[in-house]
Amino acid sequence: MDKKEVQTLARIVGRLGRKYQHQIYATGTTVIIGLQAMPANAFGLFSPAQVALTCMFGGTSAGTGNPAIAALPGVINAAITVMLFVYFVASGVKVANSLGEGQEVTQMVQQPIGIFFITLVLFIAQNILFNGVTAAC
Repeated sequence: MDKKEVQTLARIVGRLGRKYQHQIYATGTTVIIGLQAMPANAFGLFSPAQVALTCMFGGTSAGTGNPAIAALPGVINAAITVMLFVYFVASGVKVANSLGEGQEVTQMVQQPIGIFFITLVLFIAQNILFNGVTAAC
């Protein structure tokens, strides 16, 4: 592919992304929250940290305590996952639009790439730190 073809493809992706950005956010958020609500399929970048927080906030008596406090680890995990999802979609759309317009995107991709690597390091660290922690404490 030459530069013109890449630019045309980026322009199309950018326009589609901008047009359907809110639908992408809504669908992604719904999937993340829906999976979070099913304990067997709980999804989140920081699920091991969520299990550890569940232990800290409720221990073995999580069912008898305040339901809002017992649900807090899941809410925190889902909120962080949704925020990162929205950030990366918005960054991707912004970069695609800039590429489609023929702009230099070197500066634009530095922050999303940095956030990606920070998230990766945090993901690995929490998996190492909370390896073997179960909700049963």
